[in-house]
Amino acid sequence: SAWLYSPRIVFTAGHCVYNGFEKPKKVLQEASKTYVGKPGAVKSFRKSENQVQVSKIFVYETFEFYDYTRGSLSYKDDFAAVVLEKPLANVEVAKLASKEFLSELIAKNEFIETGGYGYHDNTRKIKEGDEPKKAKFQLIPFETGMKTVSEFKQKWNRTYFQEDAAFVKISKNGAAPCDGDSGSGYFYNENGKYTYLGVTMGLLGTPNCGLETWGENPVGPFRPIYFDMELVKLAEKYVADNPYIEPKSKTAGFNNKITITCVKGRTTKKVSGTTPKCPVGFKKK
Repeated sequence: SAWLYSPRIVFTAGHCVYNGFEKPKKVLQEASKTYVGKPGAVKSFRKSENQVQVSKIFVYETFEFYDYTRGSLSYKDDFAAVVLEKPLANVEVAKLASKEFLSELIAKNEFIETGGYGYHDNTRKIKEGDEPKKAKFQLIPFETGMKTVSEFKQKWNRTYFQEDAAFVKISKNGAAPCDGDSGSGYFYNENGKYTYLGVTMGLLGTPNCGLETWGENPVGPFRPIYFDMELVKLAEKYVADNPYIEPKSKTAGFNNKITITCVKGRTTKKVSGTTPKCPVGFKKK
């Protein structure tokens, strides 16, 4: 999953743009072989007219895969800014949450939203044709979220968790992201004006796609966007330096006739054509 920040820039998780079959080696996917589907499109693994090719991918060199054998409870620097070859949709550029803005939302225990393909079935197989959905979750204090992190560090014998995170409460038996929702973004919707808050991280205390059992205090951590402004600025500069130019149609100019009015004394004539000119002795009115 991903989040459309501007017509040509998409935010997603870093591990979504690396070849998972090559891990632990970090092999970035080729931009020329990577496509992004339009907002609201059903899940599809085939190239179609509803997809746009990627032009450039910005990630951190410090990115590290989640690896339970090394005691990981999360990925490291798991964010990517993806630039598209051409506009995906005509959207207004979203606002990006500052630390102060997010802290204010957390203090008020505001509800925020995310989108993805969500629960499919207990097989954990990602299927084509699934429609994207949205759900609301309540922000909780950092200290509350870290209690669940500490619980699972002990339960699963893990030592590492990237603690530059914010948290939402996941209600038991309610909506929860699932496999395939990595890269979806949390956002604040104020009367149709969107503020992007950050990219989702792995859930803690929720059954993944119907498997396992609920924990006591399930939470959804996410990585605040203000940690990733470096990559955002690189993506924006790339767009500015490489503007999209709409290709000219092969039939451009055909049947695009222009009519002008020509006068000579009291005589008036109308002349039509792609590049009309007045007859000798006549002047364009």
